[in-house]
Amino acid sequence: MTATRTCSACGYRHTYASDATANVHFPRHSCAKQQQRVEAARRRAQRAAGGPRRDCEHPDRPHRHGTRTAYVKDHCRCRRCTDANTAASRNSARARTFGRWQPYIDAAPVREHITYLRDYHLGMTQIAKLAHTSVSHIRQLVGTTPDGRPTTLRVRQSTAARILAIQPSPATVAPSARVDGTGTRRRLQALMATGFPLPFLAGQLGRTHANLARTLRRASVYACTAHQINALYERLWDTTPPHATKAQRADSAQARAHAQRHRWRPPLGWDDIDTDPEADPDRGPDPDTAAAAADDIDEIAVDRAVAGDGVRLDDLTPAEQAEAVRRLTERGKSIREIADQLATTTRTVSRRRTAFSAA
Repeated sequence: MTATRTCSACGYRHTYASDATANVHFPRHSCAKQQQRVEAARRRAQRAAGGPRRDCEHPDRPHRHGTRTAYVKDHCRCRRCTDANTAASRNSARARTFGRWQPYIDAAPVREHITYLRDYHLGMTQIAKLAHTSVSHIRQLVGTTPDGRPTTLRVRQSTAARILAIQPSPATVAPSARVDGTGTRRRLQALMATGFPLPFLAGQLGRTHANLARTLRRASVYACTAHQINALYERLWDTTPPHATKAQRADSAQARAHAQRHRWRPPLGWDDIDTDPEADPDRGPDPDTAAAAADDIDEIAVDRAVAGDGVRLDDLTPAEQAEAVRRLTERGKSIREIADQLATTTRTVSRRRTAFSAA
């Protein structure tokens, strides 16, 4: 006959084979151990069910659920965040056991890289934004004590990796930062050399003519201005300027003439429009160089004219006009057909034919 005993103090309950056995063993149970077992079972049930979910309230650096960062920074106790925190704790404990726990590295390379980025017009706020950390942390890394020693000697490997991955480029500079205006000026000059009037370019950018003209004289520009002009250049450099009306054709010719007077290069005149050396503006044009420039032919423009892609004869330089007429003549086109295709007169086509025939 079995006997069941229940402790009124801790709730311990057990069934024994007989009353005699119960009288001997039941008084020996530990209320403290029973309370520990109950508490452990409660924690296991709580972990299985998951705690309260708290979404991230950091607008600049939102944290994702299922990470230890959300568990620590946002105090989220959902199932995924709790599991991530448990896994991270186990990994760190294992690394400590085997002597592999090295969460920090020397901060000197990181500090040098921040100084390098600041020399390229990246401010601390922008660096912190790109590295997904706080501005105060970046300031601590570059800060020094009154005697000139760095205030921070070590930094987490993950933080160091994010900072060292940042490279100076137009895409990483803050929109309000000042950057070198060489590439921006050259892009505007190249578009004008192609035949795009400055007022037309200003309209495409939503700016005034006078404002864009000042940009042509600036040694430095805002990063947002450089981005806008670079995007406009990529969209227009291999297209034809507006030439539907006589006024548009006149404006285009005036823009090309202005660019020729200032010896501005067209888009294909640069190997790297941002880094190529600038021509010396104080020297007059070398005769051989000037002759070569006069004979320089934009193959894209000529190919489009020959293909009948809406390119007018007035859109081409004299050398390009002669080459386009020559190629169309070799294809068996008559003077009237060439004149219709290039939107010009038969008299002009005849003169171009005479020029290359004499040559």
